[in-house]
Amino acid sequence: MKFLASVSLVVLCLSVAAFGTTFLVPSQYTTIQAAINASSNGDTVLVAAGTYSGTGNKALDYGGRNIVVMSETGAENTIIDCQGSGNGAYFHTAETEAAVFAGFTIKSGSNTYGGGIRINNASPTVERCIIRNNSGSYGGGIYVNGGNPVFLHNTIVANSATNGGAMYATGYANPVISSNIIATNTASG
Repeated sequence: MKFLASVSLVVLCLSVAAFGTTFLVPSQYTTIQAAINASSNGDTVLVAAGTYSGTGNKALDYGGRNIVVMSETGAENTIIDCQGSGNGAYFHTAETEAAVFAGFTIKSGSNTYGGGIRINNASPTVERCIIRNNSGSYGGGIYVNGGNPVFLHNTIVANSATNGGAMYATGYANPVISSNIIATNTASG
């Protein structure tokens, strides 16, 4: 059933971006960020199963592009390992809900603002991700400062922070949180 859901997600995202270009990681681009940098609005970055770490594979920055970055086989098989430094994705240039991040595990991130994902005045869609074992001062899993991001069907577990173990929202943020599993996160503040 999970495989069918992943295949359906791929078909849906590819059909939405049917008029854009699809960039493949790692067969065409060696890092996720390199593929993002080559993309334009409406494009898709499709990432094969595997563990991605190091420069170009964490703190992913859409640079204001409304693109789809998604895994080919789902979050269980496609992992962004931050290795204890930085976060997995950073949205900060007014991306809209058309900027989609889907089907990844983000783990072992550590950042003052958002160990897993950091959002500043942007409104991306984050779906079918596993955000686990990340830490931060504000938002162990996710930090949102302004914007209207959408979080759908994610699992946000075992993150820790001084403030907001799973998520910390501030600055008139209005996140939409629907059908997520949020459990075993801790905050010490």
